[in-house]
Amino acid sequence: MNLSPLPLAVFVADVHGTIMSWNRACEKLAGYSAVEMHGRTLDQLIEFDDAGGHALSVQARVDIDSVGNLVCADGRRLPVRVTVAPQSLDPEQPGSYSIIVVPRGATAPSRYSLIQDLPVNDIIEGLPCVFYVIDQSGRLLLWNHQLEQALEMESEELPTVEVKYFFEPACRAEIVQKILDAFDAGSSWHEAELIGKHGKRTSFLFQCCRTSLGSLPCVFGTGLDITARKRAEHVLKVRERAIYASVNAICITCCEGSENRIEYVNPAFERVTGYTLGEIKGRDPRFMRIEGCDVDEHRRIHEALQRRESVHAVLRNARKNGQLFWNELRIDPVRNADGEVTHFVAVINDITEARHYERRLHHLAHHDPLTGLANRTLLQERLKLAIQFAARNRMVGALAFLDLDNFKYINDNLGHDIGDAVLIETAGRLRANMREEDTVARVGGDEFVLVINDQGGAEQVADLVERIRRSVGSPVLVGGKEIVPSTSIGVALFPRDGSTVDKVMRAADAAMYHAKSLGKNNCQFYSAELNRLVHQHLLLEASLGRAIGNHEMVLGYQPKVDLRSGRMVGAEALLRWNHPERGLIGPDSFIPVAEQTGLIVPLGEWVIEEACGALRAIGDLGEHDFVISVNLSLRQLRHRQFVERVMESLERHQVSPSCLELEVTESLLMDRPDEAKEVLARLKALGVRLSIDDFGTGYSSLSQLQAFPVDHIKIDRSFLGGGIDDGHGVITRAIIALGHSLQLKVIAEGVETREQLAFLRDHDCDQMQGFYFSPALSQAALADMLSRGVRLHA
Repeated sequence: MNLSPLPLAVFVADVHGTIMSWNRACEKLAGYSAVEMHGRTLDQLIEFDDAGGHALSVQARVDIDSVGNLVCADGRRLPVRVTVAPQSLDPEQPGSYSIIVVPRGATAPSRYSLIQDLPVNDIIEGLPCVFYVIDQSGRLLLWNHQLEQALEMESEELPTVEVKYFFEPACRAEIVQKILDAFDAGSSWHEAELIGKHGKRTSFLFQCCRTSLGSLPCVFGTGLDITARKRAEHVLKVRERAIYASVNAICITCCEGSENRIEYVNPAFERVTGYTLGEIKGRDPRFMRIEGCDVDEHRRIHEALQRRESVHAVLRNARKNGQLFWNELRIDPVRNADGEVTHFVAVINDITEARHYERRLHHLAHHDPLTGLANRTLLQERLKLAIQFAARNRMVGALAFLDLDNFKYINDNLGHDIGDAVLIETAGRLRANMREEDTVARVGGDEFVLVINDQGGAEQVADLVERIRRSVGSPVLVGGKEIVPSTSIGVALFPRDGSTVDKVMRAADAAMYHAKSLGKNNCQFYSAELNRLVHQHLLLEASLGRAIGNHEMVLGYQPKVDLRSGRMVGAEALLRWNHPERGLIGPDSFIPVAEQTGLIVPLGEWVIEEACGALRAIGDLGEHDFVISVNLSLRQLRHRQFVERVMESLERHQVSPSCLELEVTESLLMDRPDEAKEVLARLKALGVRLSIDDFGTGYSSLSQLQAFPVDHIKIDRSFLGGGIDDGHGVITRAIIALGHSLQLKVIAEGVETREQLAFLRDHDCDQMQGFYFSPALSQAALADMLSRGVRLHA
């Protein structure tokens, strides 16, 4: 490109100010030819205003905005601005200086006047980019208006500033090097951000080429605005980083007809599957499938991909090491500008641990944590199937209830550890005597149940049960002690003794109680002879009915303690029967009869009435936030006027509903969940607190548990009884964590040792009750403890 004549008056002088070269713009401005100027000095050409009787050296005027008068050939004195800069950007090549002379004041030419005579003016001004010419001093000789706009500067300012100062300080060394590269190599390119005078930032792609204007070497170039591209690149980088850093595995495939080939996988994919991108790029992701596994899901995915649609699936794949993993998969299509699907993006969530956890929860929900045997829920499912199978195939099945004799004595006198060891050994012996198709369950502290399928008759069942009785009765060696357990067994045959789960279980239970009544350690079959047991129940029922009217029932109150503050915050009301002949009887001896006969309803009403009276008395002592909890039965919940009776008791004693807590067992809730949910919702609306008792011993799904409006869950004492270093500790921690995740407070009952207390505190259990702090107390004794401010200190 021919840019002569040069629009700016620029000449070169040595270190002494002697003029070495003189361009045509200088000739036009001053009227001297290059020959006339050769050998003359800067001070002869320009009368500087700052001379003051002595001249400054050329080097001293570098980076100084000097002004003066240009002495023209016709004698005129033209006011000018003078800029002096080293001839080379390279500090290692000093010795000559570029001197730019620009007229000032009213006669100063604008950028347009400087280039208006150029034949390329229209081209330069019409470029869709910035245009510039730079001399070896790193200053602008020529530019277009786009550069002025980007730098937010006037044309008079641009020649006075070195180009490098248009950029961030951190970039300036690179900018200088790129200009030097253009001078040395003939061309260069780079990307950089111009910084305007008022802070405007614009990203450009600069391309430079070396040329010369007359005898003056220089670089000219263009800068293409790439701000939009840079922003798009930044967005892409953010997205790419998000994909790269995602904890979910991501796989991008390219559509090739009916095939989908892997194009990219992120590090999470490599961690989950064990395959690196280099190993699998170009392969179809189906190579990870397990043949014959999740066939329906694979077909659904294939059909969705053929339709170019999104799809969600849960299936199993194989890692590189052959290990199976569960994969929650989401696949979405990516369309181009024409709407065609070019790629699919698959997001893979490894849910293997979640699946294993669900299985563990399912196992815990259906099995006894101490022995690993089936629990009551699984027992009822298996028994139902067994009864149906026996009736359909005209076979004989048997249900055997086993109760360990004097097990309470073992627990109370030898300790819970010994008791647990006896239970575990008993479970093992029962398993050893049963077939795979039979079921062994533990349904209570010392109660086991056997579902025996496909028997030839009562004689065959009797032989098996007798063999089991002798096996269970063999000595157990625990901790150097020899314990000789025994068991009372009750057997019901089905479908002879019942065609439903409830009937068969009641028959076997009655037979077991009959065996105990005959002196224990024997086996009895259900029969008409059990009328005597029924008669005994009738006698107990009659005396139980009179007991309520004769004020033979008493309540004890076992304190509950807040584990953070040590303060007593409530108590559980525990029912006892002060029998005129048999003395104080625990609830286990009469509550089942009360449940069966319906006497549990008036008995439960009496307990709530007494608890409300106690709350009123305690409130009169100034304890207005003290809570008393009362256990509920299934019959009470199903009583039509139960909620109204509770409300009447609260109003009668003027007690806040929030001070009364009603406890229901987990298995009770699961018996008829919808019905229980309705009653609990009405109680909750009343303001009463609700808790789940014996949590972990029954079965409830998380979704069902969340549906009940409860405030607390109580950890069953059996989970603390086996010590904190075995499976019980794991379950207890899990229950505490589960309760807190559901925003529920967790209470542990049956706390008897310092070790148990420390364990509960370490794992943020909220409250405890048990003999370690206090047994059940009378109302007067409880009030005395409250008035004395007794606290838990250790």
